[in-house]
Amino acid sequence: MRRGGPLLLATALALCACVTPPRRGTGVPKRAATAEAKALLRTAKSYLPEEEKDRAQPKDCSDFVGKVFAEHGIKLPRTSLEMSKLGQPIASSKALSMGDLVFFSGEKISHTVGHVGIYVSNGIFIHFTKPSVGVTLESLYSDYYRKRYLKSRRVLP
Repeated sequence: MRRGGPLLLATALALCACVTPPRRGTGVPKRAATAEAKALLRTAKSYLPEEEKDRAQPKDCSDFVGKVFAEHGIKLPRTSLEMSKLGQPIASSKALSMGDLVFFSGEKISHTVGHVGIYVSNGIFIHFTKPSVGVTLESLYSDYYRKRYLKSRRVLP
């Protein structure tokens, strides 16, 4: 080795030790669809107007989500705001898995949770909108919901 070579090598190694690793998301990673998540979504889709069979229409979005999860033995709080505090946070919409809860601001764009739905797949979620529409499937990436998306939580194991 040339003169100064060991010093140069030691300096390079010391500098490498100072580099911080890339940041990872703070939420849970995407997971494969489980049988439980698929069953939960079958229940949710049974509330769609074209599928509805003697089901009482939900009062609002959180009532819909609560009823769906209750049919699978999971008790959720009554309001979307309370639901948004459960489970594990999901770092981004790209890490969503079937059955995850997606939260939005209400009709007015704000930072306060006012609406909840259940993630289906491929950017689609199911939710109760209003009595005249009922339960429907929507894209997370539509202008309306993209602007109002706040966060997601995983409550299924």
